[in-house]
Amino acid sequence: MEAPSSRWAIRNPVLHYLMIVKAARDFGLSDPEIEAVAGRFDPLRPRCEELADALADLILSRRA
Repeated sequence: MEAPSSRWAIRNPVLHYLMIVKAARDFGLSDPEIEAVAGRFDPLRPRCEELADALADLILSRRA
């Protein structure tokens, strides 16, 4: 069961984006690596799912 705050954050694109970036840092990506993939946050098109997939691919490629 998810914590209520995380369910709410998924509905808020800014918090969702920040959660993805924090998770990438927790997995060892540096800020320059994250910035190179994430680019600027666009509130009209947050693309959180695509960002999460791209950062996950980067994390997995570093472990291979």
